[in-house]
Amino acid sequence: MAKVLIVDDEKDVADVLAEICQLEGYETDWAPTGEVGLRKLQLDKDIAVVLLDKNLPGMSGLDFVKRAKNDLKSYAQIVLVTGYPSLEAFKEAIKSGAYTCLKKPFDMNEVIRVVKDAHKHYERAKQLGQLVVRDENKALQESLGRLRKTLEILKK
Repeated sequence: MAKVLIVDDEKDVADVLAEICQLEGYETDWAPTGEVGLRKLQLDKDIAVVLLDKNLPGMSGLDFVKRAKNDLKSYAQIVLVTGYPSLEAFKEAIKSGAYTCLKKPFDMNEVIRVVKDAHKHYERAKQLGQLVVRDENKALQESLGRLRKTLEILKK
């Protein structure tokens, strides 16, 4: 089963989220800071979903999203968790690359639904990425073949 990374400086909150995810069969991991979370995301390619506190010490949740998507090129779907939901915060999260947002306090069924949906989206994004790589490899092989033929002609 896929893994859910919970990035939250409040261990009690992380434990509740982990328990909900584990009840649905997901393996979970915890990171108390954005920096630790990014390292785990970089090293563990089985992480499908990240439940991320928006207000982390040291690195904001939005900065985490941008670095995960732009620097790490991760397929993991990031769900921003906030105690202060607003339409503006939601728009900002989505623009940064987050999958969606969850509000505190949690509704267990909502957490389950969002994690399952994000996991499905992760699987589709991963498959699409693999197709793109295969297409790029095929195009490179074709280009290499044309270059070889051109070199043979030039050698004659």
